[in-house]
Amino acid sequence: MKEKKSAKTYKPLQILAIGAHPDDVELCCAGTLARCIQRGDKVTIALACRGDSASMDLPGDKISSIRSREALHAARVLGAELIEMGMSDYGVDLTLQAKQVFSDVIRQTAPDVIFTHYHTDYGSDHNNTFVLVRDAALAATVGNFRTSRPAVSKSPLIYMWEPLAGYGFQPEIYVDITETFSRKVKMLNCHRSQREWFRRRGGVDFLDYIEVVAKFRGYQSGVRFAEGFIPLKNWANIGARSVLP
Repeated sequence: MKEKKSAKTYKPLQILAIGAHPDDVELCCAGTLARCIQRGDKVTIALACRGDSASMDLPGDKISSIRSREALHAARVLGAELIEMGMSDYGVDLTLQAKQVFSDVIRQTAPDVIFTHYHTDYGSDHNNTFVLVRDAALAATVGNFRTSRPAVSKSPLIYMWEPLAGYGFQPEIYVDITETFSRKVKMLNCHRSQREWFRRRGGVDFLDYIEVVAKFRGYQSGVRFAEGFIPLKNWANIGARSVLP
């Protein structure tokens, strides 16, 4: 009598979510990151900017300090590590130095998967973050591209998250976040300064916003709440295969 083969053991992944500003990751992929943690993956959140411009009342150093604490609190709610790159808002430029900083983060975390901005998002910080992630993911594997850390041996899969209001974005992959939507809300509630900023600047409550978007993507994919992504498809990253929950 033949023995039954045991179920294949899941091998946890290293997940890296890189956002331009504090709260970008929470707005766009926190439900999916929570699903990843549920299945045993290790998640790191990396922030390019300090968030020093998003206040009508406080100077840059004060609001950036507040936002750093908010980001750390949100990462702890998720159970993720946090890396802050320390660039100024509107200071994510396409330079060699910036590419080295991004490559260092990728070398530090050696991710199997990176989540980041859509390639036609709004604002230079968002758009340039995408370009730097795309280029640094390859540069991080090149031994003679010098940074403070040694090269990694693999290029990660890269998934682009939905930009605010979804302009020009039609997901190719959906992740059911019905069970983790409350965690996404809890993480965003950590960003109190930005919830107020959203309300005062544009009259938008981002807790209402994320629920509307998650419901809409849920309707598209047959679940209550969902987040949508587009994989980056190029030779270096070969993102057509999905490893998402």
